[in-house]
Amino acid sequence: MGDLPPLTATVDWSAGVATVAVHGDLDSAACAQLRERLAWVMDSCPQHLVLEAGGVPDRCCEQVIAVIAAARQQLPPGCLLEVRSASPAVRAVLELAGWSGVRVAPAPQVLPG
Repeated sequence: MGDLPPLTATVDWSAGVATVAVHGDLDSAACAQLRERLAWVMDSCPQHLVLEAGGVPDRCCEQVIAVIAAARQQLPPGCLLEVRSASPAVRAVLELAGWSGVRVAPAPQVLPG
């Protein structure tokens, strides 16, 4: 797993929306760091939390689901968690789970050409 950089998670705020972009490998230590970062974000009570997971490799599906599950339990009342750019496996699990308060953004359209 040395082909990916260590985890980086950036947080951008705009009008009550917190966007957390995640890049890199998610081992157990990185998952713990990401959960802490998300808890810090949620302590600020965003109206909408966007988790941009496009920078996480497909092989980290289980870890991404675990982080989303933990984040979902810590959401402030009325806050929507939107998962963007997730791998097909992560999107499939989330759609099957049908968790309230969690929206899975559709896969980006790939234009022929």
